[in-house]
Amino acid sequence: MGAFAWVLIALAVIIGGYIIDYQKNKLKWQDKSSQTTDDLEEIRSLLHQMKKRIENLEAIAANDPDSFKSESMDPLDRIEINEEENIKKDNENRVSNLAKSKGD
Repeated sequence: MGAFAWVLIALAVIIGGYIIDYQKNKLKWQDKSSQTTDDLEEIRSLLHQMKKRIENLEAIAANDPDSFKSESMDPLDRIEINEEENIKKDNENRVSNLAKSKGD
């Protein structure tokens, strides 16, 4: 009878360990699913904002379609691109002006 009791105690400890481990994993899964839900809600709100922006741009384009066609057929011509040399010169001028003002 004594050996049987020791076997039952050992089995209870092993089974209890598995139950505790299962509960810990269950909590981790719940945390991950709640984080996924939060991310999903954020993505949904961003998608809704983007849809509103697209509708706004479509309304602008529908009101005055000739202005889009008359300017240029190449969409890259409408993009303002700053040349790197101009940016470098502007930055050099700013740095020299800051150095002069701090030196005074």
